[in-house]
Amino acid sequence: MSMLSPLQRSAEGRRQVLTGMLLRLITQLCTVAPLFIAWLALSDISPGAGNWQYWPQLLTALLACLLVQLLCSHFGQLWCFVGSYEVMQRYREAAAEQLRRLPLGYFQRHRLGATTQLLTDHMMRVEQIFSHLLPEVVTGIGTALIFVLILLTINVPLTLALIAPLPLAVLLLWGGAHFLLRGTHRQSERLLRVSGLLIEFIGGIKTLRLFHRHQDMLAKLDDAFGEIRRASMGLEAWGAGAVQLFRLFTELGLVVLFIVAGGLLQQQVLDPLTWLLFILVSIKVLEPLLDAAAYFTLMSVMRQSQQRLDALMDEPVLNEENSVPLPESNAIDFTDVHFSYERQPTIQGVSFAVPEGSVTALVGPSGSGKSTLLHLLGRFYEPQQGEISLGGVPLAQIGTRALYQRIGYVFQDVQLFDGSVLDNVRLGRPDASEADVMAACREACCDGFIQQLPQGYHTRLGEGAQRLSGGERQRLSIARMMLKDPPVILLDEVTALLDPLSQADIQQALTRLARGRTVLIIAHRLRTVEYASQILVMEHGQIVERGSHQQLLAQGGIYRRMWQEQE
Repeated sequence: MSMLSPLQRSAEGRRQVLTGMLLRLITQLCTVAPLFIAWLALSDISPGAGNWQYWPQLLTALLACLLVQLLCSHFGQLWCFVGSYEVMQRYREAAAEQLRRLPLGYFQRHRLGATTQLLTDHMMRVEQIFSHLLPEVVTGIGTALIFVLILLTINVPLTLALIAPLPLAVLLLWGGAHFLLRGTHRQSERLLRVSGLLIEFIGGIKTLRLFHRHQDMLAKLDDAFGEIRRASMGLEAWGAGAVQLFRLFTELGLVVLFIVAGGLLQQQVLDPLTWLLFILVSIKVLEPLLDAAAYFTLMSVMRQSQQRLDALMDEPVLNEENSVPLPESNAIDFTDVHFSYERQPTIQGVSFAVPEGSVTALVGPSGSGKSTLLHLLGRFYEPQQGEISLGGVPLAQIGTRALYQRIGYVFQDVQLFDGSVLDNVRLGRPDASEADVMAACREACCDGFIQQLPQGYHTRLGEGAQRLSGGERQRLSIARMMLKDPPVILLDEVTALLDPLSQADIQQALTRLARGRTVLIIAHRLRTVEYASQILVMEHGQIVERGSHQQLLAQGGIYRRMWQEQE
């Protein structure tokens, strides 16, 4: 994408930014214009001619330049800021909408710290491009170009002398910026790694301190910070060096200007007034170029933030709307499904059917592909081969909005938010009444511990609901799903890490939740799926056994061995 692509998000913001840059360019022109006006006036005055008749017009022109400069400076800066804020507001909204529509597998592939940094640090850098850097670069280059063209109409040799070293200066600046970009890209990767380490350190500080391992993590962080510091010093050297070389060769134009002017004065082909004009204007022409060089180098570095955001915006999203009518049936079919994580085969030719209203269990050793099947059914990822259908309709033709209305997930890791119990359960159905929420909580065996909270159902749970036990949080997630009341339920080892008492309560809640629904459940404890309609045993991404509990025991295979080990 182009560097200006965020401007396409808001017509009003784009108009304000472009208008602001134009006004700032006019401001710079009005800074130098009085020198040309004075030169024209002095050229018209003849020595000994008496009182000059155009003094009022000269003063008026100079005052007009001053007034226009003040107004354009104020409104130019104001509109650049306001326009950039408008553009970035639309860009942030587009990025948030993009995140909302991404397959959920994206968030499993990318660290939380990296995604957070995209929407905070990188977004702020892109904003600075349009509020500060781009206007300065455009204004500096535009001002220099306009006045160089004017100076060419006055004296070609002097103008060419002034800009003679400029091509070499630009080449050096461009080369330095190229090396700087490569270095900053590697530095960004280091910062992302450190961001992930910090989140891991803060999230795991309790475990690290209990095992006296926090010093190891601190040492790892210190090494990472030291590497960033050394790399930053090198980057500063490259960036500052390129800019200083640009300044050196650009200001060398003044030396060339004096040499050429000396020759012209010796030949008596250069009048003193024109020479005075070039002395005064040349500095004004070079100053914005020198400023633009520093801003250009900084803008080149910040463009990497935009490239990262563009990569996010280019990620394929899921279609939210249906391309076919919704099926009436809720039967699930996997047909020769293959899937790999980064060339590592995870699912290999899996085919099975889950009849409507039945319970199918997935069991097997860790890493056999059970959770991946649920992720594929939820369109966290798309299968590389084969087809998954709901009610006979391929999932790819069912929009995510309708799909997630039909399907409900209960994960092993429960996500609760910093709101009341009512707010958290109402995520299942936002328009549910308080009575409906309470009824769902009673069905999920939650009412007992909720009533013991300080404000009952109105108690704020805090970030991550740390005041609740794992079993209590899990039961709230089941209550949320009961309130949603989807016809298809996916359960991912929801009792694997709970104590026996919590398991019993949750198993009772799950039995109520599964009643009359199509259920696909991943189970670690085989006792919890003993009465499933069918049990699929997975190993190395394939279904190696299938049947009822009694049938699998009779086969004497993997399932029987797992059952005996647990018993």
